[in-house]
Amino acid sequence: MYEISELQANDYADISDATGFDPETLTAERADQHLAVIDDRQRIRARCSIWWRDTASIDNARVGAIGHYAADCSSYGSALLERACRELKARRCGHAIGPMDGNTWRHYRFVTERGTAKPFFLEPDNPDQWPDHFAASGFQVYANYVSELNPNFHIRQPGIGGLRQKFDDLRVTIEPIDLSRAAEEVQGLYEVVCESFADSLLYTPLEYDDFAAMYMPFLGMIDSRLILVARHENRVVGFVFSPPDYLQSGNAGEIDTIVIKTVAILPRKKYSGLGRVLLVDLLKNAQAMGYRQAISALMHAENRSQKISSNCAGPMRGYQLFARALRA
Repeated sequence: MYEISELQANDYADISDATGFDPETLTAERADQHLAVIDDRQRIRARCSIWWRDTASIDNARVGAIGHYAADCSSYGSALLERACRELKARRCGHAIGPMDGNTWRHYRFVTERGTAKPFFLEPDNPDQWPDHFAASGFQVYANYVSELNPNFHIRQPGIGGLRQKFDDLRVTIEPIDLSRAAEEVQGLYEVVCESFADSLLYTPLEYDDFAAMYMPFLGMIDSRLILVARHENRVVGFVFSPPDYLQSGNAGEIDTIVIKTVAILPRKKYSGLGRVLLVDLLKNAQAMGYRQAISALMHAENRSQKISSNCAGPMRGYQLFARALRA
């Protein structure tokens, strides 16, 4: 026997939870509702959060997001997903999408093509059964994503042709982020990201304070040579953010890999090709620092950065995002 209950963060103190969920996340990520399947021994067997405020849209219909998902079997997962979809439909959402912790700024997507490589820093992970839970509950694949590995970037790098001269003539400079001006630098990155990603799939705006809370902690961890900033006329016009794969140290190995997490360029014709130059400069720095491999992380299968990466890297992992229509 079980029941599906709405939980608040403080309810976790009285319930057995083997899923390892941090209930403080509910407040930090502004979940609109948190649901859990609880058995007759007061154990959580499945849980998820849902969002219907400030979400994206599909075909002019509001999206309800389902995230923070975990389930220890398909039957509990299906019951939970059905309840989540009913709740979202009652809030006039036209589609349910998941896994997504509210928006694409946070964790979303399932690993669906795992391959043999170990998980890397900032990569989402999940049991292999969870995508099947969504599929069995009427969700279909909405978008595909890939991570690609360049196993020896000393040899394989993007070609830039005459782009270096183009940006020299334009007087675009490329330098490591200036950590002595961290607040001003993060403000510049934020402005580029908001404009660069505005047309991205399922994009929703993000407040500056939330963006700063995401990026500021990394500035004390990552060598500035792995966060390159392009400037033109005293304005940030592009950047690349590429932390080391810190998970390698947990595998008792030497860290020899960087994770190219974000490449963002202002969408202006005159900056076309700047991403390639940023990547080449990044890889030059990484090589000097002793790194050998580069992961191009979590790219939408159709976007430009994936096309750049595929010229010098090969498939490593595949991910999918699922959606279900909530019919009237």
